[in-house]
Amino acid sequence: MPEFDGERPFDNYRVAITDPSHFFGRSDLINTILKSPFQVRILLGGRRLGKTSALRAVEWNLLNPQSNYPRRAFPVLVNLQLEQPKDLDNLRYLLIARLREAIERWREVPLAEIRQMYREFLGKITGGEVTLKFLSQADIKLNFTNPDTEKRLNNDSFRLAFLKTTEELRKLNFQGVCFLMDGAEFIVKQTWANDAWAYLRGLKDTDIAIKSCLGLLLSGYRDLKEYQQRVGSPLLNIAEIEWLAPLSEEDTKKLISDRAEQENILLNDDQITSIIEWSGCHPYLIQQSLNMIFDSNQQDSRANLIDELLQHHDNDFSAWWNAEKFSGCFSEDERTVYFALTQNPKATLQDLANYTGFSRAKVSEALEVIAGTGVIRSLDDDFYTVGSRLFAEWVKQQ
Repeated sequence: MPEFDGERPFDNYRVAITDPSHFFGRSDLINTILKSPFQVRILLGGRRLGKTSALRAVEWNLLNPQSNYPRRAFPVLVNLQLEQPKDLDNLRYLLIARLREAIERWREVPLAEIRQMYREFLGKITGGEVTLKFLSQADIKLNFTNPDTEKRLNNDSFRLAFLKTTEELRKLNFQGVCFLMDGAEFIVKQTWANDAWAYLRGLKDTDIAIKSCLGLLLSGYRDLKEYQQRVGSPLLNIAEIEWLAPLSEEDTKKLISDRAEQENILLNDDQITSIIEWSGCHPYLIQQSLNMIFDSNQQDSRANLIDELLQHHDNDFSAWWNAEKFSGCFSEDERTVYFALTQNPKATLQDLANYTGFSRAKVSEALEVIAGTGVIRSLDDDFYTVGSRLFAEWVKQQ
């Protein structure tokens, strides 16, 4: 079987999907956000499960001029791991700066179908002078510590900039702003984290002028979840929690069919069933399995492919399993519960509590985190089952 010669969009699947035609699933999540974009939501999910791709999909759907929802929010995606704000004042500046830059890019996007529109939107380059010019025209004084790098806004300046911007957005048929804050774990690790969450909650709770036209969608995983449990974050206390799950089997089949069509390769029903079984409908594992199948020789046996995939994902699986006890992945209790599930392929919470000797509450907490990684599945009838056989096989070999 020859190797694919074109530009494969999923070679690594380590970056977010930015082409709507290559995005599958998550329709319930996206529709929920489109219906009420001015809420506070926390999107939780493990590494490689597609959090950033989901935020990108929210972004292009909110931008879509053909949207049927009456209240549109202008989306502003902020990568907090990349931006690394230094304090609350700096965070306020970054939110306004990315908002102003996104509006400037949007003004230059021609009306087109969503795929072309979004490609044009992402392709526009806007310099920081756009923000500085806007702030100057609005007579907003910056609080500089270092004029080159340390840009900050106090509360009054942020409010003024935000409200003036929403006035502009209404002329563009948007009723407000939804900040998509990717990598929110960065903030929870800062000493000023609770000040930031309290401030943002204040905007949603008590600021009459802003609360109805501001939406927040934050993404993260364990650090964000545990921070909420540890300190009772003021913002997270009012947020709706959304857990990202593996794709449905139906969406997985659509993804596989799309990839096979792109690369002009025919997969039979047995091969498709095997991919679903071994990947557990985990989007990253699906894409990597397809890459290896498409690039492998036709003579390769399934056993050889499984061995290659196990070797390929050794670092990923080691990070998930987390026997080294680093923060962010499975704890010892979660490893115990997962192993119990491999011994009981379809089990209820009570079954697993009996098997491990843990309380139901401890098992429930562990299952929530494990499911958030995408390697087990929660069934409609209160049963849990192993998702990815590939990960289960890796664990078995440890």
